[in-house]
Amino acid sequence: MSAHVHLMHHGHVGGAWKRWLVELSVFVLAAVGFYFGIANWTEGEFEMGLMVFGWFLGPAITYAFGYLWLPPDSLNELPLDQSRSMRQRWSDFVLLATFVAILVIAAAYARAIWRNYSYASVPFAVALVFVSCSLLAACAVASEKYLSWTMPEAIARTIFGWRTQIRSAVRIWGTWVLNLLGVKRAVVVGALLALLSLTIVVSGTIFGPEYRGYEIVAGNESWATVEGIDQPALQTFLLRTHRAVYVLGLFVAILALVRILPWQRLRSISGGRTLATMAGAIALFEITDIAIGNIMLQMLRSGLVIALWLLIWFVPVATWLTRALDSQANRDRTHLAVMVFYLPVFFNGFAFWVLHAYFSFGYGIFVAGMLLLWWGIVQDEHDLRRQQTRTLSV
Repeated sequence: MSAHVHLMHHGHVGGAWKRWLVELSVFVLAAVGFYFGIANWTEGEFEMGLMVFGWFLGPAITYAFGYLWLPPDSLNELPLDQSRSMRQRWSDFVLLATFVAILVIAAAYARAIWRNYSYASVPFAVALVFVSCSLLAACAVASEKYLSWTMPEAIARTIFGWRTQIRSAVRIWGTWVLNLLGVKRAVVVGALLALLSLTIVVSGTIFGPEYRGYEIVAGNESWATVEGIDQPALQTFLLRTHRAVYVLGLFVAILALVRILPWQRLRSISGGRTLATMAGAIALFEITDIAIGNIMLQMLRSGLVIALWLLIWFVPVATWLTRALDSQANRDRTHLAVMVFYLPVFFNGFAFWVLHAYFSFGYGIFVAGMLLLWWGIVQDEHDLRRQQTRTLSV
């Protein structure tokens, strides 16, 4: 009887509308992907058709597995496998999904490099693909580490098989990248990459004339992903927004470098939390911008694009923040739901980051730098909190 009551109030009935919303979203994404993909194929645009398939079917598949199968806790539903904690199910899901995304990215760029072999810089392109896949693996492991600070690790049965071996390989790869960077090194490398973008091409040949970061700061030129938009109202909005975000990112990089100086012993947790929030917001903003892409901007009207921005960026972040003061269980479920939501955004973002970084290296290192900067500050903040807790306990 108690199990039935728990199911009625916290299980499938309580989260029914969320399940219906997810199912509808998956159906719409898949339908749009097939429609535009086949439409491009019939017009002879085979490459564009494949790109559209990845754009829409990738998120549809990710949400179908992420919300409806592996970690249904985010929808307030009872998981089928209750022997594994919410954190363990996220780990299983994100590592396997990241492996599939890495395969798709590697295969897509192998085809692109082969087709453009005669005039492409193959070593540079291959290096960017490797860095993109490495950052994806590192993000997957970083998400595990982040959840380990808030969610307990439950004892679960050991799982064997090829999927476990794949997850272990991705975890080893991502852990190697994070250990290679460390805490302070991640901050230093991230901040230096962001600042280095001032003197390197930020808007490259694929978007128009070559401009450097200091020209963007001065307001003389356009941000890389804004050029080519033929919608004046949207372009004006994005020009101002991207310039402000870029300047803020450079400011955060300078503050982060000053904060970890060897003689800087009095680092406050509140200051680190503020910097981490700003760096994370900037990294998420840029990755989301890459994931949406210029082609998406050309497919939709400016009003729909702005609505898409609000859906992808502001709504989940607002949900995360409003649940910050909720109960631990609701907060964990909300965080997991938001992380599942952004997972395909990161997949698409890093897939197209390779192309952007190839033609606009300054833009690519700025995005990667802000991501590393965010992770380094978050780790440093966690270490400071743990040290203070240890000191108080003694």
